[in-house]
Amino acid sequence: MTTDTLASPTLAAPTPEDASTDSMALARSAADNALAFAELLAGRLATLADAFRAGDDQDALLRLGESADDLEHFLTFIVLVAEIIETSSPSIFADLHRYRGQLMTTLEGLQPALGDLDLVEVADTLEHDLVASLADYRELNTPVLDALQAA
Repeated sequence: MTTDTLASPTLAAPTPEDASTDSMALARSAADNALAFAELLAGRLATLADAFRAGDDQDALLRLGESADDLEHFLTFIVLVAEIIETSSPSIFADLHRYRGQLMTTLEGLQPALGDLDLVEVADTLEHDLVASLADYRELNTPVLDALQAA
């Protein structure tokens, strides 16, 4: 009687080159969709600002929490791309660094209004600052794609 056994695959530890290739592939894939993601997120935040102004506070607060996760993903993308292109495209790196700072400043400015439940200020910050900041990514999109291609 014979028994067939499946050979268990061996997994080699990834090399730094593999990790770099994986990061680059992930960054390029994310960059291909980043503008659409930023525009979708900006549209959602503008809708939330309208909901706050219309008095639909509970639902708007819940959806703002969900949108915060998406903002975190977008910021993570910005940091990842900046790290990849830092040496190959220093001017785009600097632009991404400034852009990330702009987003972070806006998000930090939103905290006191949320803490005080000043929903008029929350709506204003969403619409006039955060939506506008997300729209600013349009100017970075092509340079980011080009920098990733060149990296």
